[in-house]
Formats: sequence, structure tokens, C-alpha cells
Amino acid sequence: MNKFIYTLPALLLLTGCWDQTNLNETKLITAGGIDYTKKGKVTSTVSVPQAVAAEAGKGNIVNQVFAATGNTARQSRLRLDLKVAERLDASKNQVLVFGEETAKTDIYNLLDIFYRDPKSSLNAKLAVAKGKASDVISTTFEEPKKSTGVGEYLRDSIKSAEEGATVPAENIQTICPLMFDPGQDFALPYLESTGKAVKVIGVALFQEHQMVGSIKEPLSVIYTMLTGEPHTISMSTTKKISNNQKENLLNYVTIKVEKNKRKFDVYVSSRDKISAKIKLNVKIIITEYPPDNLSTPSEIKKIEKKISKKLTEDAQKVIDKLQKMNSDPFGVGRQLMAYHYPTWEKLNWKEEYPKIDFKASVDVEVIGHGIIE
Repeated sequence: MNKFIYTLPALLLLTGCWDQTNLNETKLITAGGIDYTKKGKVTSTVSVPQAVAAEAGKGNIVNQVFAATGNTARQSRLRLDLKVAERLDASKNQVLVFGEETAKTDIYNLLDIFYRDPKSSLNAKLAVAKGKASDVISTTFEEPKKSTGVGEYLRDSIKSAEEGATVPAENIQTICPLMFDPGQDFALPYLESTGKAVKVIGVALFQEHQMVGSIKEPLSVIYTMLTGEPHTISMSTTKKISNNQKENLLNYVTIKVEKNKRKFDVYVSSRDKISAKIKLNVKIIITEYPPDNLSTPSEIKKIEKKISKKLTEDAQKVIDKLQKMNSDPFGVGRQLMAYHYPTWEKLNWKEEYPKIDFKASVDVEVIGHGIIE
């Protein structure tokens, strides 16, 4: 009886499921794209998967695409709601794509609505489209659309590129602190629509909130290697290490990375001259080498030197491009702030970064080359 007396007031205070959303009253957005019009207005394009009946009781997925334009990202979203019978819900969004020209403006202005809405899908992948984002979202997929939506297809394509170390792993949440970090920038996957498919062609580089350039594949693989992130393990790449062979394919070697250890140092001289160096110690397995002359330790040493030289050249190309774009995704400025703050205080980092002495080196060790000895 005492338990009943104490429990009854508590039950009266419970409100129940006040924040429920009925699925039959909503359309779930799985992919979204944002572009600016020539007049500076915001066009939002979204893909909504819709199940339709098919033969033998199997359902297909039809991707409905809606677009609306407004003065702000929020207004364009509200106008999208007027185009569908149900309410649009972005809580399950998988991917958000910026058009290239849009990405060259301040993207935080467009991301503001995602950071303010508690129902936002902050783990949605971010990407930049070559051309317009609407072209990527509106891509007419041949086979994939029968079993999955555009959002799932784009998300899986980006994840596959992350696992292959073609692009870094980022989402709406992870880039937020980087956008406000004066000592480090970031990069996003760079996509291209071919009409019937979308492919990842490299990385889009940012300075603060704006895209400043891109690095295409295969150099984007080297860029990701230089980050030293764990997902660069098991990555594969093909490199040209010779020009002497008559058959073209004999000039190439394909490697798989088994270990990638990075050492990153920033130095400041007594005269406040800044330099930085990234050194990679990479253990690899040779997965393709048609000349097949790896039977002795001396031959293996020769190919290690060739691969080291080629990867070092490519790594330096990446760093030179980053400095030319004035993008600091490796966080040289962050290291400077942490360990040489008096020097940092004196600098205009945007002016200083492109001029610093920034070098890269890659040392390769072959730890396997197949079952043929």
C-alpha cells in the first residue's frame, strides 16, 4: 500500500512519449546537396527513397528528388516541405554534398542549421561535388537504385574510399572544431557525377571555411598517407618506378601498406625561422611486380630505394600543393601554437605558412612479395 501511495504521484507527473515522430507522416532524406544560384540564393536538393512494389513480392527503391530555393539554407528547407505531402525529416541523412563553387564560399553559413538542430544527423558524410551538388544527388543509378537509396550508395562509396585511403574520414561533427582552429585546416572527399554513377576523384582542400583547391587521385592517396591516420594501413597504390622497360606494365609496381609510422616535427630557429618535416617509415607487401626479379636481398634493396624515392617525390608534390593553396590540414600551425607559442604570437600564419621550409621523406621496407621466391 505504501508503494502505491508513493508511485501514484510519480505516474501523474510522467508525460509519456511527447517527442514521437510517426514514419507514415514523414519522408526521410538520405542525401542532400547545397548550391548557390547566380543571384546568391541557396538551392537545396534532397533525395528521398520510396519503396515500390515489384514482381515476385520483391520491392525496389525509387529515389525521389526534390529541390527548392530560398534566401537561406533553412528557408530552402522549409520550401522543400511545401513540395511533399508528408514532412521531410533529415535525422537519417547519410551524406551532405556541396557544389564546388558553393564550397569556395563560407560553408559554415550553410552548416549552421545542422549544428543548431538537435535532430541533425551529425555523423553524415560531407563531400564536395565537381560542378553542382544537385548533379550528384540527381544521378540516375543503374543497378544500385534497385536495392538501395542514393544516400546509402554515396555513403558506401565514400566509406570505401576512406578504407582505401583515397580520402580522409570526416563528417559534419568532426570538421566543426577544425573550422574554428587557426592552426589546422581539413579536407573532404571530392566527387564527380558521370550521369549514371558517382566516383571519388580525390580530396577537396579547405582553408578555414572555404575550399581552396583539390588533389586528385592517385596523389590523394599520398596525402592520406601523410596524415598517418590508422585507416592508411592496408591501403594499396600503384607507382611507376622505371622508364626502361619496353612493355609499359613492366615499369610499375603495386604495393600494399602493412605499417605506416609517421614522425612529424616543427622547428623554430633562433631567428624565428620555421621549418617542418614529415617522415614516414612504411612497411609494404609487393602485390604486383611483373619483372619478378626479387629473388635476392640485393634486388629487394634496389626496389626499396626506387619505391622510397618515388613516394618521397609524390609526398613533396602534395606538400608543395598544400602550401601553394595555403591549406594546412597537417596542422603545422597547431604544432607551432603548442610548442612555440611566442613565435606563433608574432606571425600572420596565412602569410607565413606558404613560405616555410616544409619537407617530406618516405622510407620503405619490403616485408613480403608473394609466394614466389
